[in-house]
Amino acid sequence: MTRLNIVLLMALIGCALSVVTSQHKARKLFMELQTEQERERKTDQEWRELQIESQTLGTGKRIEQKAQREMGMVVPDPKRTVIVVLDGSTESKSSFSSAVNGKKTASGDTEIQKSAETRK
Repeated sequence: MTRLNIVLLMALIGCALSVVTSQHKARKLFMELQTEQERERKTDQEWRELQIESQTLGTGKRIEQKAQREMGMVVPDPKRTVIVVLDGSTESKSSFSSAVNGKKTASGDTEIQKSAETRK
């Protein structure tokens, strides 16, 4: 009978140790889960902030302001703006050529000469 008691006592100790070990692993995994969830919350917040920043920096008004402030660029006068349509027709080439004081070359291409006003 004592032999049976010793075997049962060893089995009981083995089961108790396995319960303690599994509880310890469960607690460690739960702490790791909480850490990862906190990291996910921070990453989501950072993503939202980056989306807002991207929308703010990508607007045309912001780019125009930065170009004016940092590079000294200005919007050109509409009188000095020429719209070029590249559809391959010779009519648009000749009208464009006359609009900017250009001349035809021997190959039929338009050579553009800038006037003193457009170089300013």
